[in-house]
Amino acid sequence: MTPSKRHTRTAAKSALKHQQIENSRRRLPHVQTKLRNITNTIRMSTGDESAGCESPTKKKKKSDPDSARECQQPSQPEQIAYEKLRFVLGHHYFDVCQRLALDYVPSCVRNVTECAQRHVSKRSPRAKCVSLMRQTNTHDQLREFRPDQFVEFLNQAIMRQEFIDSDLFVAGLQLMLTFNRPSEELQLEYGVVDILVGLGDALEKCLTHFPPCRWDLRAGYQQIVFGQLDAQCFERYDQKEGLFRNVLHLIEHNIETEREQEYNAVGKRTTKRRQTSEDEEMCFYNYNSWMLANRLCYDFNKLSRQERFERLFAVLHILVKLLEMDFAMWIIRNPTKTHQNLCNPSRSPLVAQLVWNGDYGSVNLFIKKLFQMFINMNALQYPDDDIAVVSRLLNIVTVAVNLSEFQHNEGQMQYPCVKDNSLHYSRQLWKTFESSSYFSIPLSLSTIRHLRSPFLQLRFVEHLFQKFNRGMKLHNVRSFFQQLLHRCWADCVPDEPCDTAGHSTTVYPVLNTQRTRMKACEIYQKQYIELLLIGLRAYCDMQQLPAYFREIMAQPAPKTSSTIDDTLPVALSNANECQLEARIVPPVITDERMIFQGVAMSGELVLEYRDDIKYLLLIEQQLKKIETSEERALFHQWIMFLSEVDPSLRII
Repeated sequence: MTPSKRHTRTAAKSALKHQQIENSRRRLPHVQTKLRNITNTIRMSTGDESAGCESPTKKKKKSDPDSARECQQPSQPEQIAYEKLRFVLGHHYFDVCQRLALDYVPSCVRNVTECAQRHVSKRSPRAKCVSLMRQTNTHDQLREFRPDQFVEFLNQAIMRQEFIDSDLFVAGLQLMLTFNRPSEELQLEYGVVDILVGLGDALEKCLTHFPPCRWDLRAGYQQIVFGQLDAQCFERYDQKEGLFRNVLHLIEHNIETEREQEYNAVGKRTTKRRQTSEDEEMCFYNYNSWMLANRLCYDFNKLSRQERFERLFAVLHILVKLLEMDFAMWIIRNPTKTHQNLCNPSRSPLVAQLVWNGDYGSVNLFIKKLFQMFINMNALQYPDDDIAVVSRLLNIVTVAVNLSEFQHNEGQMQYPCVKDNSLHYSRQLWKTFESSSYFSIPLSLSTIRHLRSPFLQLRFVEHLFQKFNRGMKLHNVRSFFQQLLHRCWADCVPDEPCDTAGHSTTVYPVLNTQRTRMKACEIYQKQYIELLLIGLRAYCDMQQLPAYFREIMAQPAPKTSSTIDDTLPVALSNANECQLEARIVPPVITDERMIFQGVAMSGELVLEYRDDIKYLLLIEQQLKKIETSEERALFHQWIMFLSEVDPSLRII
C-alpha cells in the first residue's frame, strides 16, 4: 500500500471517528450549548471579544474521545422530557415580569437588544441632562409658589429628551408630600389633584424615557433613593438613611400614632379677627397681610390623616417602580455569578443597596419593619391599592433574598432554588404575623391573598396548617392530593359564622397596641379548602407546573409515556376530544436569548415533575367523584384552577 493511500484511509477513519463522537455529544443531556442571553449582546456592543475565545484546555477536552465514551446515551423520551423542562424553566428564569409580579412590562424588558445597545453599552451617548440654569429656574417656581409651572417645566424637559436630574426628581417627590390645598380666595385655575396627578405622570415619564438601567444614570438614581428632603416632617429622622427609608419610617409612624390636631387656618384667622380692633382689621386686609394669610403652603403636618397616607403611598409607588425597573433588567443582565454581583456594591441592584449593608440575604431590621408594616396594614384593612404598593416592595425584597443564595456548579444553576436564607426569611414573616395581637384565620387569608410571592404564599399556608397539624408538609403535589383523599377538611366546622366585627369608620385607622389577642382560633371547611387551593396554586407557580403541562399537551411525543407515567396518555387522549379553541398553546419565543440555558437538569428532577403532574391528574379524578352540590360549591375554585391548567378537564 502506498503511503498516500495509507494516510488517506487513516484520515478517513479519524474523520468518521470524530463525527461519531460529535453525534453522541449532541445527544447527551449534560452537554450544554453556549449560554445565550443579553450578556452576549452587551459584550458584542461593548467590543468584548474575550467571551468568544476558547482556551486550549477546553479544545483539548472537546477532542478527547474517552470522556464521550464514559457517558451513557439517554433514550429519546428522556431527552424530550429534559428539553421540555429545560425550555420551561429557562423561559421562566428570564420572565422577570412574572417573577417580580409586575403590573406592567418595562420597555427595556420588551426589547433587550435595544436596551443593550443604547443603555448598557458605554459606547452609547450619554443622556442629555437639564442645564444648571434651567434647574435653578425650575426650583424658583417652588420658591415663588407656582407649583403648576414647576410641573410644566418638568414636562418640557422630558419633551426635550432631557433627564431632570436627581435634585428636581427629589423636589417633585417632596412637592407631592407637602403641597397643601390652596385657598379659595386665590381663585387658582388648578387644585391639589391637578398638581399631584401632573407630578406623578411627569416622574413616571422620566422613568420610562430614562430607565435606571442606563449606565450613565446609575449614580443619579442612587441619589434619588438615598436623597434627602428638607421638609419639616423628616426632621425627626436620620437624613443619612435616605429618602426611601424615611418615607417608610413616616408611614410606620402614622400607622402607630394618632392623627395630630389639624391646623385650622380659617379658625385662627376668625379668632384673631374677633380680637382685633377696627384699625387692626383694616390693616389685616391690606395686600401684604392678605397674601401672607392666603398664600400657598408646603407643610405635610397640616394635612389631614387621609391626605397624608394618600401622599405617602403615591410617593412610595414611584420609588417602588424605580426599584422594579432596575431589578428586572439586573436579573436579565446577570444570569451568571448572581450571588457575587448581588453582593458587589458596584454591581448590585438598587434594592440590595437599599436593604443591606454588607449582610446580603439576611433578615435585618429594615426587613423586620417591612414585615410589621405589611401585617399591620392588612390587620387594619387599609385600601387594597396601598397594601399592593407595600406588597410589591416585599416581593422584590423576597426575590433579592432568593438570588443571594444562587450558586453555580460547573456552569449550571439549580432553579427554582430555595435554601436557608429564603426559608429563614419566610419563617420570620410568619413569626411576625403569629405574634400580632390581630392574629386570626380571616386575617391570615387576607394577608396571604395580598402576598405576591408564590414562595411566601406556600410557606405561609404551610405554617398556618401546622398550627392544627404539626407534621403537615406541603412540599409536592402529592401532599395536597393526600389532603383531599383523606378528606381532612371534613373534620373542620362546616358553617362559617357571619363577620360581626365592625369595620372602622375611617379609611386609615390607628394601630391599637393595647388590643387583646384571641385565645383560640378555629378554622372552617371553606377556609381550609381555600387555603389548600392557595398553597397548590403557589406551588404550581413556583415550579412552573402549568407551563410544563401545557408544553407536553401542545406537542405530545409518541414515546413519552415512560417518562410521564401511565396516567398522562389518558389525559392526552381526553385532550384530543376538547375543542381546538380550548387548547392552551405555549407562546412562541422568538428570542433565544430570553431562554436561560444554564438551568441544572437531572433525571431526579424530571422524575419529580413527572410525579407532580401525575398527582395533578389524580386530583382531577378525585374532584370528578364529588356528588353532592354542597361539596361541588366548596371546590368550585379548585375546578376553575385545574381547568386553566388542563383545558381538557370536564367536570359536570
